[in-house]
Amino acid sequence: MWLVMDVLKIMFVLGIFGLIAGLISFGGPMGLLKAIRNPPVIPVVGVREMAIWYRKVLIPCTVLLIIVFLFSAGGIVKQMGTSDWSEVDATVEYSEYDSSTSCDEDGCTTHDWLVVHYTYMMDGANYSGNRYSFVGNANGVVEDYPPGKEITVYVDPEDASESVMVRGFEGVLIEILAGASFLVLIASILTAVLVMWKIGFHLQPAENRKKALEAPREGGKGLRGMFASTGFMRELREMKDFAVMVKKSQKDAFEGEERILTMEIDGNPRSQAVRNLNDMIEPISDMEEYAKISLDQDTNGGRNICFKFLGDIDGDEYLEIGEYIGPDLVREKKINMDKNPNEALEFIERALENANEEGKPWWV
Repeated sequence: MWLVMDVLKIMFVLGIFGLIAGLISFGGPMGLLKAIRNPPVIPVVGVREMAIWYRKVLIPCTVLLIIVFLFSAGGIVKQMGTSDWSEVDATVEYSEYDSSTSCDEDGCTTHDWLVVHYTYMMDGANYSGNRYSFVGNANGVVEDYPPGKEITVYVDPEDASESVMVRGFEGVLIEILAGASFLVLIASILTAVLVMWKIGFHLQPAENRKKALEAPREGGKGLRGMFASTGFMRELREMKDFAVMVKKSQKDAFEGEERILTMEIDGNPRSQAVRNLNDMIEPISDMEEYAKISLDQDTNGGRNICFKFLGDIDGDEYLEIGEYIGPDLVREKKINMDKNPNEALEFIERALENANEEGKPWWV
């Protein structure tokens, strides 16, 4: 029963992380909803692929740990040299947290650790120390080592001022177990990802599953190559672009206020209440050939954005957008609406910025 509850808790946590990752990857709820409605093809993952990914992830992590231990070789040698140090009773004087801060171009990181200060007597003389071992720091919290607590320390018989709280291989073993715990954590996360990947493969629509089975399975080409062979990466980019476009279209056009703009759709004039960029784009979607948005009261001599539908070119739909001041063309761009729809919103945003640079609100 307890095992089942633990598994359910782990699945719940993974589900929460998966939801958060989905929202971030697809740009919010709308992008995630589109991904759910039109799921991309998830490639096959079998025993061979799992073995490859365990090797690709765990071997580099193991090498990294070995390098870390090599950098600590001096401390390991010193720690192993404490094997014959004398066992002595000591008393905790006080314990505290120490810290160090390192900074780089990405910011600062602070690392905290527990330090236990203790006193002991050797050959009739009083000594104090705070070293846990030559390779690591004490585990636990301050409350574990209150003042006056009796503990055991190990003292160098040749220099009574040198002492440690753990001696010999025990101190090294603690660090080895910490490294092994790191590998177990990485392996657990990788296992969860691979299991969810395999579940996703079986839960996808039959048509997508068929495409995945027909795609070439080349174990050595990596994650990007495996997903690319099924079209997953292309579809993922399309969904992400769609999510970005949806998010950008909700951007306020003028700080939350609503304005009335004059538009012309295929020769038919109309007025449109505009609060965000989506309110400007939506009427244009009705055009068949031509549309114009006037950013000034003077619809002929002021600043306008003109749209011309170019139709299908090599299998993709193209749109030509121009920014005009009266009859004079300021800039123009041909946009592939199937591959780069965000460029239309970026063009409109730039036109609004250009209008604002004239020193007056563009909607006046």
